[in-house]
Amino acid sequence: MITLLCTLPLAMFSLAAAPAAAAPPQAGGVEYYASLPESYYCIEAGSGTVLDESNPEIQRPPASMIKMMLMLMVDEGAQAGKWNYDKDIVISKNAEGMGGTQVYVKMGDTHKLSQLMPAVAVASANDAAMAVAEGLWGSKDAYIEAMNKRAQELGMTQSKFNSVHGLPPAKGQEFDLTTAKDMARLGQECVKHPQILAWTSQKELVFREADGKKISTNKLLGVVPGVDGLKTGYIRAAGFCITLTAQRDGIRLIAVVMGDTKHERSERAHELIEAGFKKMKRVRPVEPGAVIGKPIAVSNGSAVSVGLVSKGFLEAVVREEDVKNLKLEVAAPTELKAPFAAGASVGKISLKLGETLFGQTDLVTASGVEAKSLWRRMGEWTGLK
Repeated sequence: MITLLCTLPLAMFSLAAAPAAAAPPQAGGVEYYASLPESYYCIEAGSGTVLDESNPEIQRPPASMIKMMLMLMVDEGAQAGKWNYDKDIVISKNAEGMGGTQVYVKMGDTHKLSQLMPAVAVASANDAAMAVAEGLWGSKDAYIEAMNKRAQELGMTQSKFNSVHGLPPAKGQEFDLTTAKDMARLGQECVKHPQILAWTSQKELVFREADGKKISTNKLLGVVPGVDGLKTGYIRAAGFCITLTAQRDGIRLIAVVMGDTKHERSERAHELIEAGFKKMKRVRPVEPGAVIGKPIAVSNGSAVSVGLVSKGFLEAVVREEDVKNLKLEVAAPTELKAPFAAGASVGKISLKLGETLFGQTDLVTASGVEAKSLWRRMGEWTGLK
């Protein structure tokens, strides 16, 4: 038996090469941040009660949501008397040269702070933001240092900001980074400021008559009941983001959505807000003048006892299932010595859920009691009343 050995050209065979594994996106780059999963976080604004969350601590760029820091710090400064909204801001060459969304301010022009801040809040104008940062803090770098310090004071421990406006970084610089959880904390502080909500609740803005209307990118304003802010953002690395707030029946919620598509950010935020309102309840178990407990004994008085009432009201916003767990703690004396007037503060009433204190008000006397007269005391002493 003869075995024939031969050598054939490799080209005669069809070989299927295994596909090369795709390299993961480089950490810290555009593709890396753009590939991160969606983050969202929904809370009740007053207590911080978490209502829903997904990946809330993934660090990622906030894009223009970073301007919430500027809104907060500007109004805090105004409230502290550092400046007022009539202050003139002179536009620098640096501010004029900002890219992205603008209201096209010109170097050397002067605008009131009251004109520039709505441009920041409604139109998300990068040039207006830079002009304000430079005009109030003296330089971009001084403002960025101040904003990072304030963020840490607020407990935003996973945030590091490198820009005024949230635009993509220049070569050699780093992205602004934060988390959905940190942005919700910032939102909690922002909603304490009526001036900020006055800006962010505007659906449109006219900065110059010749330029027409600038429309807010928060498409839920005027569509979802109670929505009055706060800020949207977009760059490719961040995806479409929104920090949304709404108030209904005395309950305010904040929902942060990051890393979505343009349509999905609004849809997700709307879903979170609607679901959140269904979970929360506002209760007011104590009204002013409410009788608290039984009357207490009075010594040396024209009356033997006096009723106690609440001076103010107590209320809480809690999950519906926690209403039954709310407790009133009353600190009151077992006896009072006359004389005392009606409304005299004699104790405290506290509304608590576990160790969380929702409020406290004074416990006061429902009526005044005079001291016994000398004749009455003598009569009691002698047995004659």
